[in-house]
Formats: sequence, C-alpha cells, structure tokens
Amino acid sequence: MQGLISYAYAYARSKAIESNLIDNSILEQLISAPDVQQIINILMETSYKDYISYFSSKYSGVELIEMSLNSNLVKISRIALNITPRIGLDALRSYISKWDIANIKIIISSKVLGKKINETEMFLLSERDLPAGIVAGQMTPEDFKIMIEEQDIDSIIKYLLKFPYGKVLMDNIESFKKAGDPGEMLLSLDLFYYKNLIEKIKLFQGNELPVLHLISSQIDAKNIMTLIRGMDIGIQPPELKKYMIEGGNLKGQRLDDLLHASSISDVVEKVKDIYDLSKALERYNEYGDIKEFEIQLENYIVNKNISSFRIASPGLASIVGLLLMFETERENIRKIAYGRQYKFSNDRIKSMLIRVV
Repeated sequence: MQGLISYAYAYARSKAIESNLIDNSILEQLISAPDVQQIINILMETSYKDYISYFSSKYSGVELIEMSLNSNLVKISRIALNITPRIGLDALRSYISKWDIANIKIIISSKVLGKKINETEMFLLSERDLPAGIVAGQMTPEDFKIMIEEQDIDSIIKYLLKFPYGKVLMDNIESFKKAGDPGEMLLSLDLFYYKNLIEKIKLFQGNELPVLHLISSQIDAKNIMTLIRGMDIGIQPPELKKYMIEGGNLKGQRLDDLLHASSISDVVEKVKDIYDLSKALERYNEYGDIKEFEIQLENYIVNKNISSFRIASPGLASIVGLLLMFETERENIRKIAYGRQYKFSNDRIKSMLIRVV
C-alpha cells in the first residue's frame, strides 16, 4: 500500500483532517469556561468526545483532558504515518520519535522525584493504552510499562539499551551519578533527537526546506531558553556551552557571541534580527517570569512555519505542518485547562496561548 501512496493523496488527506481542528470560536468558549468541568463539556462537542467518554470512568478534571489530548495526538500521528509515501517515512518517524523521548524523560524524572506509577502514566503520550512510541516504530506499550515499574534509573537505562536511547543515556549517566540531577543526561536525548532528525531530513529528497527551517527554529528556541534560564538563576553563558544544540539558524560565530552575552537583555538584543523578544523582555522585567520568552518564541515558530507549510507543494512539509497544528492545539487546550484550575484570569490565559494566524 505504501508504494502506491503519493504526496498528492497525502496532501489531500492532510487538508481533510485539518477540519477536525477546533476553531477560534470554540477556543474562546474554552477560555471563558468558568471551571474545568465546563471545559470538558465544551470538548465533548468536538472531535475529542470519544476519548473523553472512554477515559471518564477512570479520570476526571485536568487528568481527563490530558489523557484525551494525548490520545488524539497519537491518533493523528498514526494517520500521518499511514498517509506518508514510503520515501518520507524515515524522516517522519524521526520527527515523531520526540514523543518516545518525551515519555522517557517523564518516566526518568518521575522516578527521581519518587512519583507513583499512576501519576507517571497520566502524562505519557498515549492513545488509550497505547504509548506514542508504538507509532514511531521504536517502543511498544509493554516497553513503557516495564520502564515505569523498574526500581531505579540504572535499571531503566539498561532496559533502554535495546533502543538507541539507551546508549545515549548510558554515555551521559556519570553527570547524574555525580550531581543527582538528571538534567544534563536528559539533554543528551535532545541532542541525539535533533542530530538524527536533521540527518534523516537531509537524506530525504523532497520539499524538505520548510521542515528543516522548523527544526532550526526549534533548536534556536531551546538554545535561547537555555541561556535565559541559566542567567535567570545566576549561571553565566560560557558555563552553558555544553548544553547548546548544533543545527539552528544561530550557529558558528553567532552562537559563540550569544555565549558571551552579559545579561538577558543582551541575549534579546543579539537575536532580535531573527526573533524579536522585546515584548517578552518587557513582561519579564515587570513580572520576573521567564515563561514570557518561551511563549513568544513558540508563537513565532508556529506561525512562521505554519505559513510556510501552507504554501508548500505537496510533500513532507504538508504532513509535518498538519502535526504541528495539532500539537499546537494540544498545548493551547492544556494551558487553558491548567490555567483555569489554578484560577488564572482570562487575560493571563490568553497571553499564554499560541495564536495561529
């Protein structure tokens, strides 16, 4: 079947699937909902209905929303793989493998924090009882269940040695053993992900330029946020060099220049020709919340790249663009649900959202 699939078919299917995205009027209803239960009631009138009904016997509140959102994204990912011609499958699997990595990070972080199994399972990207790794062609539901039940970090990493992720973690486990903080070890998974993804995209011969631009923008965002977070807690940029990811638009001399920034304001100044973070800086200076930079970067990346995907010819870009829109929807609904749970104002919730134009 895969050999018969063309990108013209994939493009047409992607456009049809877009109709399942919630529109702005529903988004506004969710923002205005007085409580989490009303958010659930509104989602029951959308394509999330089946998942909410399925999980409602076991979960409630934001947990029910989390499970339903995750499951829907896995379903869309599986459809994307099914409609992608064989020539683009390796590249798309590499893109989707970020959910394998996200699940591994959640499991390891939860183990370090002493979280219970059921608290961990809730956040795994899954479709009902199916973790996202199965769609990426790497990990199965049983793999994730075994990892959750392992007694310590060493056992989890040893189990993962059957996958490429295990070797990456094993090569970087010393930092965790010395400091007791898994941060540096988990960052190695990000480094592996982006390096592997860029290689797969470059090997693929098609309209990969919009996808490469997306990846480069995401790498830039990670590097910028690493510097800002570090400086916010008193770590100087040169000390953060080992956390920088190669492959972004900010590379070579520009990346080195960033590593010599004197302040967060200086970081903002050095990247303003590509990423104008001046509004985020104003809000940071007023409220002291570095999340403002993350929100503005997310908005830039999503809108800049979705615009490129929309005008791209049929190919991998149209499929990745579809996934990006559903990923964005998931993040927006999660922000609304948690914002309402923590009694944020409507204006505050709106300021956190990624507005797709």
